[in-house]
Amino acid sequence: MTDPRRPTTSKTSRGATRRRELLVEAARIFLRDGLDGTSMDVIASEAGASKSTLYRHFGDKDGLLIAVVQFLCADFIKDIDRSPKPDCGLREGLRAILLQLVHVLSKPSHPDFFRLIVAGSQRLPQVGEAWHEHGPLVWHDMLGKVFDTQIQLGVLPDDLDYCDYPEILFDAVFADMIIRTAVLGKTQDADKAPGRYIDKLLDGVVAGLARQRSERAQGV
Repeated sequence: MTDPRRPTTSKTSRGATRRRELLVEAARIFLRDGLDGTSMDVIASEAGASKSTLYRHFGDKDGLLIAVVQFLCADFIKDIDRSPKPDCGLREGLRAILLQLVHVLSKPSHPDFFRLIVAGSQRLPQVGEAWHEHGPLVWHDMLGKVFDTQIQLGVLPDDLDYCDYPEILFDAVFADMIIRTAVLGKTQDADKAPGRYIDKLLDGVVAGLARQRSERAQGV
């Protein structure tokens, strides 16, 4: 006999589907109206839901905002290739990831997302923490795996200290693109300019790794 207290699979599936639908609508409204301009009343009205449904799924506006941030972080990168081909080498592997980062940051809705993160973090630190976990750290991991792959292939030494490079590369590209798009409003063809400085960044990485290997060989 089925325990009436346990949800059926169909009910669970419908609940998850409805939650996603609410997130899609809430994300659209947060990006359109900003944090201060968004209310649970507006979201409920435009999503065709009751406020009690929103509160049941997300607790309150803060809980909904955190869920929206997590959802948008995943949505922005849903179509990217997280694992460049191993035979492309370190430089090209890193470049492929960074160019995809540029593409994501060039999306028309990303400046509004960044402004939402800044405003939300001032009000609620968990917003910034959610963004950091589901945004930058994901990119750090992707870049780090390029190094790991080259170590596994024997191209790089297994005692290589590369831990700072993923964060340095991400921060450099992110800062430049945010200045271009969110600050200066240069969203037109924003993804066309960074190729040259990405190559210079990678020149620095390659030179740093070569210096590190040379110093180790000399026992420095």
